[in-house]
Amino acid sequence: MSIKVELINHMGSDLDVVNAARVSFAKTALEFTDQDARLIRYLAVNAHWTPFAHTAIQLRVAAPVPIRTQCFKHKIGLVENEESRRYISTRPEIYIPDQFRAKPEGSIKQGSADRHESSEGWRQEYIRLTGACVDLYMQMVEDGVCPEQARFVLPQGAIVNWIWTGNLVAFANFYNKRIDTHAQQEVRDVAVIVDTLIRPLFPVSWDALTQGKE
Repeated sequence: MSIKVELINHMGSDLDVVNAARVSFAKTALEFTDQDARLIRYLAVNAHWTPFAHTAIQLRVAAPVPIRTQCFKHKIGLVENEESRRYISTRPEIYIPDQFRAKPEGSIKQGSADRHESSEGWRQEYIRLTGACVDLYMQMVEDGVCPEQARFVLPQGAIVNWIWTGNLVAFANFYNKRIDTHAQQEVRDVAVIVDTLIRPLFPVSWDALTQGKE
C-alpha cells in the first residue's frame, strides 16, 4: 500500500481570511480583489497569522507508523484522531516502498541517498517478513489473544489511518518544514499531497504562507 491523503471537508476561503483581518475596521468584502491579495501577502510576510486561523481543513491520511509520528509532532493548530488496534482486528496493510535508498555518505546520521544497489532484494525480504508479522498478528487474534497486545508484533511499516484537522496556517507550517530536502522522503510525499489538496482551496493565502514553494 502507498501513502494516501484525502480531503474530507474544509471551511473558509481567501475572502474569509481577508474579512477576518478587516473586522478591526468593521469592514466586510463581498468579492475578492487584487487589493485583498496584497493584504494577504502583507499578513503572511509580517507574521500576522490569526486571520489565516479562521479556517478549517479536514484530511484523512494513511501512512506507516514512523511517518505518522513525524506528522503528529506538529501540534499547534492541528488535532488528530487515529484508528486503534485495541478495537479493530481487520488485517493491517503494510506500506511497500518502491525502492530502498542507501545511507548517505559522510557523518550524516539521518536522511538517505539514491537507490541502494541491493534495493530489490531488500524489498522482497521486507515484503516477506512484514507479511509474516501480519500473518502472526491475525493468528494471535483468531486464537483469542487480546488485540491490544497482539498489535505489538506489527512492524513499523504498518499503515495507520487518521483524521487530521487544522487551520490554514497550521498546515502551512507543516508543509514548510516537511517539504524541506532534509526531511524524510516519505513525509515529504505527505507534504506534497497536502499541498495539492489545499492550494486550490486557498490559492492566494496558501501561496503567501508557503512562500511560493512547490
